[in-house]
Amino acid sequence: MSLSGPNSQMATATSISSMSGSSMMHALNVQIFIKMHRSDYAEKQIRVMQQIDEDHTLTQLANAWLNLAVGGSKIQEAYLIFQDFSEKYPMTGLILNGKAVCCMHMGNFDEAETLLLEALNKASLNCGYFFILSRFKLIDAKDPETLANLVVCSLHLGKSSSRYLSEIHVSYPSHKKKKKKILVHHENKQHNHMQFV
Repeated sequence: MSLSGPNSQMATATSISSMSGSSMMHALNVQIFIKMHRSDYAEKQIRVMQQIDEDHTLTQLANAWLNLAVGGSKIQEAYLIFQDFSEKYPMTGLILNGKAVCCMHMGNFDEAETLLLEALNKASLNCGYFFILSRFKLIDAKDPETLANLVVCSLHLGKSSSRYLSEIHVSYPSHKKKKKKILVHHENKQHNHMQFV
């Protein structure tokens, strides 16, 4: 793999994380390859994970991430994985956001909004507390992914998204790239160029 710039850094990260055979490191590699737009490499990582333990939660989660990245008919498969999680485990922001993003990709913005508002409500019930989505990432009560997804969902439903944009601006001032991405989507809403975070 010959890469330069940020992709070179990601390639270095995958080579380092590949030294460990743990499911967590394989899942991290899946995320990195998806960010690099290399679903072929992500799929190879998932096959390795499936050989280790096909039913492991991280294997299923990584598979859902890949299905979302690939899109098309794979979105329904991702939705079913998140649905299965919601039946096995307590509802978390990760599960609710996963289901909501699947719904948005399938054009079901009303259901997506309901799921995202539930995620936001759960977060406000945990006000002031941190909860762990993975060992790599702490998400606070006002999860930026939920807020960003609510912006996109609101715009598709023709509703105001200013509340969620303000929340992102106030709670996450250092997330300039994310804010810029959301604001660009906000400005282009009439052209229907919305993407999901």
